[in-house]
Amino acid sequence: MLLIEAAALEESRRTFSLAGLYEVVQDWQGRLAHAPAVDAFVASGYDDSDFIDMAELRGRRW
Repeated sequence: MLLIEAAALEESRRTFSLAGLYEVVQDWQGRLAHAPAVDAFVASGYDDSDFIDMAELRGRRW
């Protein structure tokens, strides 16, 4: 039984990746790092009503 468990553990070490989780964590760390700047921008009262939606930009073909 111990050999089977050891083999299963080794297999999971070889095949399981946390890369996706690390990417999500890094993305959120970046967002949190920029939160004070976003808060300051919103608090400044700057009129951003003429903004362009990023989703729309991504969909455009240049």
